Amino acid sequence: MAFQFGQGGSLPSVRFFRFAKLTVLISDVSTILCAALIIGWQAVVFVRDGRWQALPLSLIFTSQHSGDDIYSTASIDKIEGSRAVNSLDTLLQVPIIVLLLLAATFLTAFYLWLSDAERRLAGEQRK
Repeated sequence: MAFQFGQGGSLPSVRFFRFAKLTVLISDVSTILCAALIIGWQAVVFVRDGRWQALPLSLIFTSQHSGDDIYSTASIDKIEGSRAVNSLDTLLQVPIIVLLLLAATFLTAFYLWLSDAERRLAGEQRK
């Protein structure tokens, strides 16, 4: 991607790319730290109990209410047979660590792209 003057847009500044890189780097490090904490917690549970504690995404969305009440919508019969609900249930069973590692991969790739764009922009501004 070449940045050019006079093509209807203004040239982005190197400072903007540095700010974006710093923001993405902080997000990436935070995501990797969360993933490391979850893996560490799972490892401690594995050593202590002898089983790997899976943490599905649905754990985030479940209620911590410990009562015997069951809440459902009035149209629960129509919803239960839906393919969309079955797909959503499948998606909610994905382990949290998979999503964190995927997010860290995308953030790292974005950081590398920003670094390359900043380097190219700095080279063009020197000309």
